Amino acid sequence: MKKVLDFLKANIRIIVIAVILLVFIIVYKSKDVFTHKTIYTVVNGDLESMTETNLYLLKSENIVDYNKEESITAIVDQGKRASKYEAIATYQNDSYEDYQNQIAQIDKQIQSLIKDMPETHSADITGIENKILKYASELQGTTSYSKIQEYKAKLDELAYKKITILANSSPEDSAIRDLISQREELVRLSKTSENTIWTDRSGIVTYKLDGLEGILDYGNITNYSAQELDNIIEKYNTNGNNEFGIKIVNNFNAYLLVKTPKGENDDYIKEGRTYSIRVADLENTTLKVRLTKNIAEGDYNYSIFEIQNEIDSLVDYRKLSCEVIWNTISGMAVPLNAIYHDDEQNYDYVLMVYGTDYKRVAVNIKRKSDSIAIVENVDKSTAESYGLDTSFVLEMYDELVIEDR
Repeated sequence: MKKVLDFLKANIRIIVIAVILLVFIIVYKSKDVFTHKTIYTVVNGDLESMTETNLYLLKSENIVDYNKEESITAIVDQGKRASKYEAIATYQNDSYEDYQNQIAQIDKQIQSLIKDMPETHSADITGIENKILKYASELQGTTSYSKIQEYKAKLDELAYKKITILANSSPEDSAIRDLISQREELVRLSKTSENTIWTDRSGIVTYKLDGLEGILDYGNITNYSAQELDNIIEKYNTNGNNEFGIKIVNNFNAYLLVKTPKGENDDYIKEGRTYSIRVADLENTTLKVRLTKNIAEGDYNYSIFEIQNEIDSLVDYRKLSCEVIWNTISGMAVPLNAIYHDDEQNYDYVLMVYGTDYKRVAVNIKRKSDSIAIVENVDKSTAESYGLDTSFVLEMYDELVIEDR
């Protein structure tokens, strides 16, 4: 025992150092036990450079002239397309009342004859009846004149479809078919009478006016100055008018104006390039547009986009909330906390799972958000200069180690 104590006293320093080293090795080797890790699988992702802003619609539109002292009813429904020289509405005068009475009388006779026919429950009839109930319910809850006319036109159309389907199941020389022929001739003649309101151009019909129809020279929009565009924006922002009228809107072409701060996405703003605009007010509808003109003046970019054949849902809007997507980067998406930085050699890397171990792989960050980055591998010579094993490169579906830091 005395020999052991003498040995310990003589070698105390060596023993203390050995114990410290042993503790250090144990802690180092067992650090994985105390470090919480997450495994992440690399996937393909997109990061957008975009601006949230307001979108101003600059449309080619024409007000249809008619006698405002008389009431009218729609022939072409709100938001529907009309051809050039098509009848779009009619005056509700004595002649029109006579026409309606004749139509009502014929429909009454048809309904009377249909009652004697065998009952049918075809899918088409059921679908029409459900729509009739739906529109009738909506009609009772509206006070808008244009909406009332729209619902009445839809109800008339559905009722006639139902009658036609039922009548087509009757013999060709039946009284029902004869009455339907008379009805169709009355409708045809009504569209050629003096009561009819016609359009001299094709487009989408709307019965909503806001008083801003005449403030644009549509053919000259791309020549407008920044000040002129600001004047349009101010009028669109402050206008609240809404009245009944008839208007035809060009459904093939329109311009979209956005005003965005300079400096944020200037590198991506190129005239002639196609962009996507996501419209939040239209259930995140995405529009494909071409940048026709960009004016960089003061602190802002005034971007004028052209849109074609996608404006049916936009005819009654002047201003909408939107996101302009200037550029999209796609590639390997990884969380920011999966990316480490080597301060000594100044490069970014990830830890790729390799069996029971993991390997360091250097990456370049192409773009990042608050939480995600799109990355790519550094070239082989650069990775070699960092002393890394270049047989390991990051690929889609590889697994990464993320340690709590």
